[in-house]
Amino acid sequence: MPTLTPAEISYVQQVEATREKRMKWWREARFGMFVHWGLYAQIGRNEWAMNLERIPVAEYEKLAATWEPRPGAMRNWARLARDAGMKYMVLTTKHHEGFLLWDSKLSDYNATRHGPGRDLVVEFVEACREFGLKVGFYYSLMDWHHPDGHRCANDEAARLRFTQYTYGLVRELMSNYGKIDILWYDVSWPLTSAQAWDSFTLNAMARTLQPHIIINDRSQIPEDFGTPEEHITAADPGRAWEACMTFNGSWGWQQTPPEDWHSARKVIDMLRTCVANDGNLLLNVGPLPDGKLPSEAIDRLTKVGKWLKTYGGAVYGPVERVSALTSAVGNWTRKNAMQYLWVSRWPGRELALGAVVGKAKAATLYPSGKKLKIEQTPGRLVLKGLPENCPDKVAGVGMIAIEFAGSPRQFFSAGCEMPKMPPIDLMSKWLSAGLKSAQVSKTLPLKGDIGSARLQSLSDALGWRTIGASSTDGFLSVHALTQGADGMVYFAARFEVARAGVWNLHLGHDGGAKVFMDGKETLVATALVNPSLPGRSKTEVTLSEGIHEVVVAFDLAGGSGWGIFLHWELAAVSRKGVKKPWFPVPVLV
Repeated sequence: MPTLTPAEISYVQQVEATREKRMKWWREARFGMFVHWGLYAQIGRNEWAMNLERIPVAEYEKLAATWEPRPGAMRNWARLARDAGMKYMVLTTKHHEGFLLWDSKLSDYNATRHGPGRDLVVEFVEACREFGLKVGFYYSLMDWHHPDGHRCANDEAARLRFTQYTYGLVRELMSNYGKIDILWYDVSWPLTSAQAWDSFTLNAMARTLQPHIIINDRSQIPEDFGTPEEHITAADPGRAWEACMTFNGSWGWQQTPPEDWHSARKVIDMLRTCVANDGNLLLNVGPLPDGKLPSEAIDRLTKVGKWLKTYGGAVYGPVERVSALTSAVGNWTRKNAMQYLWVSRWPGRELALGAVVGKAKAATLYPSGKKLKIEQTPGRLVLKGLPENCPDKVAGVGMIAIEFAGSPRQFFSAGCEMPKMPPIDLMSKWLSAGLKSAQVSKTLPLKGDIGSARLQSLSDALGWRTIGASSTDGFLSVHALTQGADGMVYFAARFEVARAGVWNLHLGHDGGAKVFMDGKETLVATALVNPSLPGRSKTEVTLSEGIHEVVVAFDLAGGSGWGIFLHWELAAVSRKGVKKPWFPVPVLV
């Protein structure tokens, strides 16, 4: 982003100062409905049909006269959303096709002056309010219909006309429908900067008219929350995020076989992944031309809603990012320091977790509160007294709540031996600062296996950029950074050791990695079947007091290389009498 002006800086500061209060409801809502509905529903060949099929504007415009949505359809959407446990809805008020679903004074190409003959946005807002849902407006910056929508990139007069048009349309949406909770921009093509779009002025206007509104990140300003699309990838800790996902592979309505729709179990699992990483799930439905919802969406969301009536207490409200413990029967979330195991494959009358460090104080079936018997030995935790079959009859996803003394961790090693470790209350410091904030190189070719990687350093010109860990555990999602690329990347960091000693370097990885410490090869680790967990590979490193540099070469493995941990354990020096931190601390590059 170009250097900001004083006015732009002031805007950003004001947004940041009010964000926590404005975002409170959204951070606790966790689950929303996205609705893609427009002229493209009549075609039934994807919402990008106008572009993908190169339909001429004049031909596409004819769809406006033939669209006849039935009254009351949006009340059915909102009722289903509420019953499904969703807390907000976002409607495509203008998609890329440029057709406006409201009564605009700036364009005749709208729902009031064509086929529908009425303001569909009014109906949407009224439906949301009737069923107690927060209101979100999607607005596509890209516009295939407006004559300046593409030439604005190379014609300054066209850019000014088009940004003024955009400003006017957003102003109507922010002015005519009472309180609006979310402004959800999409696709800022063809202009390539917030300054070209005049996004700071645009969003400042929206916030003046709607002081409580939250805005997503697609006007080329980070704003309030990130929006990973069709993948669930958590933002950095502290950054709000929402995964927007299709139900059946298409945003707009398309005839789709039932097996291509996400099952209720899959929706619940997507929701769990979002909650586990302090994010939200915005799940899309694409209504038919008349506004009727596909039966598959109704069936699955009804089941999800029934499930959430039982288990929603572990979903809604403030949550913490979870340090997941590996189990073959399910996955985890965390809330109010309680660990919840979402059991999607019921194990029978007992459940065991291996390589767990951290004492389990209590365990219960959730939400019944039935106590489970705990048997814990070094490296193994067993829960007994479970029912023979899963107590959840809606989706087959039961839940167990476990309270630990401190934060539990799991450490598998090749020999299945537990590593010597610092006390639980120091575990957060045990994580290497190098992956809390590291440098990553550009993607490089890999010839042969990871053992062929050669020494690199932060002093080499490899296009280094700073990245943060993908979770509070220090785990780094390499796949999310590289988007399925093949080849190799280097990760590097400098850190300071307050006292000389022998350290154990633990490398958790998948995809294969090679480590260089202060210019010397330290460890070559091949890909492992089990995904990246701390303690997968270990080597002793003697470090003197002072600053050191670690470099990790990672095999992207054609997109299957998922991520890495890099952990340290002080092997042979007593902590007694040590006043300075005895774990590596970061050195800014």
